[in-house]
Amino acid sequence: MGMCLIAAIDWSIVPWWVPVVPVVALGLGAVIFVHELGHFLVAKACGVKCEKFFIGFDIGGYKISRKWGETEYGIGILPLGGYVKMLGQDDNPANIAEQVRESEVSGGSVDAKEIVGPDGKTYLVDKRSYLAKSVPQRMAIISAGVIMNVIFAFIFATVAFKIGVPYHPTIVSSTAPGSPAWEAGLLPGDEIVRVGDIEKPSFTDLMGSVTLADLERGLPFVIERDSERIELTLRPVQGSELARIGVTSPVSLRLRAKHPVLPHGAAAKAEPALQSGDEIVKVDGRKIDDYAALTQELAQHSDDMLTLTVLRGGKKSLRDPFGPLEGGKLIEVKLQPRPRRTLGLVMQMGKIVAVQEKSPAAEAGIRPGDFIDEVRSGGGAVPAGEADIFSGDPMKLPDELHRLAEDDERVTFTLRRAAAEADGRQPAEEAQVALREVTTIEEPLTGDDPLSAPAAGLAYRVLSVVDRVEEGSPAAKAGLQADDVLLKAEAIYPDEVAEEFRARAIEFSQAEKDDKAGWPAFMRSLQDLPEGAKVKLTYRRGDQTREATLAPVVDEGYHVADRGLLFEPLTRIRESQTWAEAASRGYEETTRSLTMVYRFLNKLGTGQVPVTMLGGPITIAQAAGFSAFEGVGKLLVFLTMLSANLAVINFLPIPLLDGGHMVFLAWEGIRGKPAGERFVVAMHTVGFVFIITLMLFVFSLDIRRIFFT
Repeated sequence: MGMCLIAAIDWSIVPWWVPVVPVVALGLGAVIFVHELGHFLVAKACGVKCEKFFIGFDIGGYKISRKWGETEYGIGILPLGGYVKMLGQDDNPANIAEQVRESEVSGGSVDAKEIVGPDGKTYLVDKRSYLAKSVPQRMAIISAGVIMNVIFAFIFATVAFKIGVPYHPTIVSSTAPGSPAWEAGLLPGDEIVRVGDIEKPSFTDLMGSVTLADLERGLPFVIERDSERIELTLRPVQGSELARIGVTSPVSLRLRAKHPVLPHGAAAKAEPALQSGDEIVKVDGRKIDDYAALTQELAQHSDDMLTLTVLRGGKKSLRDPFGPLEGGKLIEVKLQPRPRRTLGLVMQMGKIVAVQEKSPAAEAGIRPGDFIDEVRSGGGAVPAGEADIFSGDPMKLPDELHRLAEDDERVTFTLRRAAAEADGRQPAEEAQVALREVTTIEEPLTGDDPLSAPAAGLAYRVLSVVDRVEEGSPAAKAGLQADDVLLKAEAIYPDEVAEEFRARAIEFSQAEKDDKAGWPAFMRSLQDLPEGAKVKLTYRRGDQTREATLAPVVDEGYHVADRGLLFEPLTRIRESQTWAEAASRGYEETTRSLTMVYRFLNKLGTGQVPVTMLGGPITIAQAAGFSAFEGVGKLLVFLTMLSANLAVINFLPIPLLDGGHMVFLAWEGIRGKPAGERFVVAMHTVGFVFIITLMLFVFSLDIRRIFFT
């Protein structure tokens, strides 16, 4: 009785750490072992002779084995599952006649039992054979594997929570402009204390719930902001791969152990140099308690030199390696502002696509679909491109509004409405906006994200069509003109730049009014290019496609709030004080893992969850390696998920899997005899083709993740 090691996992490929290979092998082997142990123990309890108990498949006879009593125990060369071989049982239905003959005994034997074969004839078989057992007994043997997986999933989870499980809390670091979380007004520092029916979820729980949410009805959330609890419903939107609400994972104030700063950002030029493990505790003498407070300081002082006070040389606690550092000394570090880079292209302004709830823009009556034609400040009309205060560049508008907000200025947007009011009245064309203080950094997270103006609380598209070219700029020198349509942008790096810091090419749509043009995301990535890097643009002018290579230059007077500091993720330990508490959490984790697999499979291939999110043995092993690297507790939680995952998949009604065997046994119980041999062989052939095709498919996904992502 075998099991198939295929998992519906939406884990990304992660680096491989050789030191954890034995731990990973032991963990994955344990999941397979307990499954086969379930079949073995129940078969023995039912009096069935078990001839083999193998982890892995002994293809071609390649194995390590030893025989104790009547059973051969071993490890096969192909590590894709395991099996228990019982007398009179074979997963290949074409061998059923052979199995019947193998199990047959003479009529005078005390070990004989009469059975009805698939051909309707009566046979005398050994009472210790699998064929001699009743349908309920055989069902118990078949189901024992998945039941054992569920039991051990619970055990794994219980032990994990007693040991302590590292997890990332659902504290918002930032929101993507225009996303559901951004529209609802979620802020850095907000903690999601409930998502759906999950209390105090981890960030992994949050991602899973959003991925599998009902996109029409949305997902209920409870947000904690200081002492306030906010209840709301967010409707995830389908991203390029998975559904998202647009929040980023929590970030600590401790610089990464590897690459603590972006090599080409302002932080790389700090004096004295920032080091791995430095923890920021103050900015210009003001105490910083969390990443949200740091974000506010960076957003409000993007043009200023900052003095960071960092704790250096602190030691991690053995009890809680993710908690406060012990000891160390305070160091003051000067951090220069980060000038913004430009190519000298001013792109066309697109429509407003989102307005934040309770924002200045919302209170002024601005709606998605509106177009910004003009801005007025100080009582005068300011047409785009002719302003003293406003440059007319949609990429600079957020900064310019930010500066006016610091002076408590009001601005007037002249809008072009997409449609008249519902009652037919002519819509208002002007909106008076009382700007607000900017306390967050809002950057596009994907190429689909619009650009936001935090001071007003609106997000708009920037089209890939050139509005004008700034005089003397790299774009002007390269010959670009108004109305050129950008098709593609690609970074050209100096040879000495490490591969891990090389960005991918960014594609633009050729549609002039495309709502998904990725210019804001490209301009954000432009800021991270190393010195000496250039940009190759492919653009269309009339019927011709042209190319130009440009060297970015500093955009005087504008700075990037993010200065290139790279932080460790915020991690906490979830540890139960008693075994009863651990068991309660273990039960919740096991139940959630089981239902998550069903929900994942239900949405697989629907567009909401693409089939490319499946993972094969390589993905499983690497994800296990990543978990093992974070500690035994995290590995046990991963094995809980994997064990529940395999229990569900192996119990699907697919011939060759345990679920397929259960269907045939149920049919036998109804008819009083096994299903016909021809039918069973045909169904198993279909199941075999399906399983092999699936295995090849998930292997190809594994290989693609390793070599092409």
